[in-house]
Amino acid sequence: MAKKFYLDEMHDEADRWHCASYASDWEGWLKATIPRDWDREVKRRLVSNLKHTLVGLEMKAGLILPQKATWNTGRSVLFEPYFQVMTFEFCVGTFSVCEGLGSAFHLAATGGDAERRVGVDQWKAALVAHFDPTHEHGLEQNVTQVKVIRDKMHQDRLGAREDIDWHDFGYDGAFLPAKQALECILTTNSDKVPDTTNLIDEWTE
Repeated sequence: MAKKFYLDEMHDEADRWHCASYASDWEGWLKATIPRDWDREVKRRLVSNLKHTLVGLEMKAGLILPQKATWNTGRSVLFEPYFQVMTFEFCVGTFSVCEGLGSAFHLAATGGDAERRVGVDQWKAALVAHFDPTHEHGLEQNVTQVKVIRDKMHQDRLGAREDIDWHDFGYDGAFLPAKQALECILTTNSDKVPDTTNLIDEWTE
């Protein structure tokens, strides 16, 4: 019989993944990671946005990872379209986290109006410079791939695409680059990362 995976707070069965994090659990890591001397009110809003996004990503990972574990067994956890949508949504959420953190570092470094729009190249460069300055973790490439998947939410230029978007929302091409981008970011201030999270590398083994 296939394992069952629940998104709740129970821990009584070893063969089930249980969501144990709350949005508030991420506040410590976010506050320690976002520049301390940055605009206080903007930082407060960013923390509020990203802590909820991170918990949402944990929920999606809690469904995607066990689905991968059941491949070739004939016992799926998710109906395939759900799985594909989950990987796509995981990329959208990861993009939001990267964009928020990268924009914060760019604005903190350049000063001026914290409400101005930050371009993708600007926030991505700031993100990589802070979290992967030696480029050993492939953060830049992973974020670039996450953006490629995220941009497929736009359906206004169908004729310019060679294939159906659906084919790109898979585990290797969509989920892994996003997961690896998050893992790279979470190595900074790792002692502040909730120990209940499933957004760390031990869940991909």
